[in-house]
Amino acid sequence: MGRFLTSDGFIAQFGEAEAQLIAGTGAFNSLEGSQIDVAQIDKEIAFVDELIAGFVIVRHDWLRTVDVQDMPNLLQGFGYDIVRYRLRDKKGSQGQITDTVEERYKAAMKGLQAISEGKLDLPRDRLDGTDLDSIETPDPKADLPSITGGAPQASEILKGY
Repeated sequence: MGRFLTSDGFIAQFGEAEAQLIAGTGAFNSLEGSQIDVAQIDKEIAFVDELIAGFVIVRHDWLRTVDVQDMPNLLQGFGYDIVRYRLRDKKGSQGQITDTVEERYKAAMKGLQAISEGKLDLPRDRLDGTDLDSIETPDPKADLPSITGGAPQASEILKGY
């Protein structure tokens, strides 16, 4: 199990048939005698976990304390797409990377880059939709400072220039 992703999550994301196809052991001509090689999936997840951490932890330090089941869906989606691409790329020389898989991989990498640059933000919600941190609403009766008086005129600000 990784920090951001799990093999169970990967299998749930793409289904057992695809997991057997790209990370299966046993009969390679059919899925009937094949078993999902969870260790192979976990190996790729370990790599992608480090990749994700390199992109997002500096900007989103709060992710260090979040359990894997509470990681943002967006981040997990990017991660699983990268794991899928890497597993398809390593399976012999048949070239199992479809256009869709490659497009999703490229989009995931662009998404991680956008997160690291602050162009795409991560929600701080659990997968069930509840907030990780409840936001305190200000007391409407609180004495909030207000700005009073007129704004200075441009002629006063620019005096002497």
